[in-house]
Amino acid sequence: MASNDLSKMRLAAGLNINLEVEGGDGRRHKGTFIGMVPGRSVLVTTPMLGENRPLLLRKEQTLICRFFAHKVACAFRSQVVHICTTPLHYLHLGWPTQVEVGTVRKSERVLANLQVSIVNQSDATWERTFGAIVDLSTTGARLESVDPVGAIGDQILISGKVVIGHVTRLISIEAVIRAELDRFELANSTAAYGIEFKFVSDIDFLALQAFVNGQVAKGADR
Repeated sequence: MASNDLSKMRLAAGLNINLEVEGGDGRRHKGTFIGMVPGRSVLVTTPMLGENRPLLLRKEQTLICRFFAHKVACAFRSQVVHICTTPLHYLHLGWPTQVEVGTVRKSERVLANLQVSIVNQSDATWERTFGAIVDLSTTGARLESVDPVGAIGDQILISGKVVIGHVTRLISIEAVIRAELDRFELANSTAAYGIEFKFVSDIDFLALQAFVNGQVAKGADR
């Protein structure tokens, strides 16, 4: 991952930011970016729990802050400097020395096993089948299936569930078959393809990129 200076990232107030207590239970709590005093502090709303209760924090507690900026996954560590309750619950966090920026390059691919259903949109004689994305980037993937799904140049629709932390997102991707492959990674595969993504909605793009970045962070092979 590359690093960046938070003051140069031009973050807009209202940006969603997930806060995780370092050394805690791993849960990510939703907060909102309010603003910053460059070189001094970052202001975020205190995550709220049930019955309008603020997340219990203490001064000098270390938090891991994660957010998306310009379709790029970012993260930094900071400490709670001040806890404020009026006019709303919010936090002053210490200024981070650096922000980790998990840019996914076009050539960066990670091994995965993302279960999907596949429909050929170019030729209706091909029946819906099932398979898995075996390795992927945010621009393309290696797709394996239990039955053949089409020919080179056919447009296909891929649907599947992406799990990111505690969130499950159903994504749909329009892609084009660019190559037929003769090597299989999965035991029940009978066909394999190199595909290029043609249309991914903004929200599905973010979910896919978060999944890719999560796999990279876990040390998945490329």
